Amino acid sequence: MDPAHYNFNIFNSLILAGIMQGLIFGIIVTANRKYRSPATLILVAFIVSFSLDNLQYLLEDIKLITEEDLYAIWFIPFELLSGPLFLLYGLYVMRPHRKFKHKDKLFFVPFVIGFMMCSAHKVIYALGYVHADVFFDIEALLEFIAIGIDLSVLVYLSIHMYRLSKKNLEAHAQLRWFKIVVISLLVLSMIWIYITIAEYWYDTEYWYVLYIGMSAVVYWMGHIGIYKFGKEQRKKFRSNAVQSKSAFTSEKHKNEHVVALENLLIVRKRFLDSTITLDKVAAELNLSKSHLSRIIHAELGIGFPDYLNSLRVEEAKSYLRHADFENYTLLAIGLEAGFNSKTTFNTAFKKFTSITPSEFRNTAN
Repeated sequence: MDPAHYNFNIFNSLILAGIMQGLIFGIIVTANRKYRSPATLILVAFIVSFSLDNLQYLLEDIKLITEEDLYAIWFIPFELLSGPLFLLYGLYVMRPHRKFKHKDKLFFVPFVIGFMMCSAHKVIYALGYVHADVFFDIEALLEFIAIGIDLSVLVYLSIHMYRLSKKNLEAHAQLRWFKIVVISLLVLSMIWIYITIAEYWYDTEYWYVLYIGMSAVVYWMGHIGIYKFGKEQRKKFRSNAVQSKSAFTSEKHKNEHVVALENLLIVRKRFLDSTITLDKVAAELNLSKSHLSRIIHAELGIGFPDYLNSLRVEEAKSYLRHADFENYTLLAIGLEAGFNSKTTFNTAFKKFTSITPSEFRNTAN
């Protein structure tokens, strides 16, 4: 086809950039083993299927393929996947320990039926028994079915989140970002209905508005979702590390002030706060700074700065050993463990282990 006949504009450029971002995002996340949880893989499948759906329409819109070729050869009803995948992801977000159930496969029955319908009509069209217009009617039917499914999913998740938030205030705070996603998608679904009706009844097209809006929300959701996953994993990992430390330090009888100190710094994980000081700790324990310092020296045989850094070094060692943190830089590891700079991290780490963090990582791996 003559390049002059291509319909490539600023809107198509934005959509293409979003498609490439979605596909690259899917490859990077699935290639990283620390993201291979059911929730994350479902999120990736949702984003990739959305990107592929946009791609097939984009190819027709920029005239790389004809509309007839799109439906007669290439078309796959990816829109029937978005609802089921988003539903599953939402259920995992609200119930992180949820297990995949066999009945979850029923969510994908509409896609399977739609795919079979499209495949059958492609064969019939190739044999010359039906006109291309039949494909447009089928695509319109599948479009409305997809809208109905997506709206049902969004309403169901909204009700489910509301009930969960009423019962659990902590869940209410944790789900705030996902509520924004659901509300945004509800608004875009209303726009989707209007645009679909406008095209099929009034031959007016506003698809660019929907594509760009949906792309922005979906890809933003992907990055935020992965961030939230990583954050929760770090919390879980830290919780396990803290429990290990607590079990170790409670093996012998301690001064009550030492117990209170360890509860504050270890159990409540305040040692991860890079701004924590002896003054702040003493104030929280209702002790004078000098009295607390003497207790730490007498009971633990170490000064407060060294005690604090020893906890941080042990935390950093846990990260350096763990595969989930293998892509973190040493600076990121240090900051996660509570140090405020790479220099203080390296200095403290070498003081307590006699080797540098990078040497420890190489040895551990």
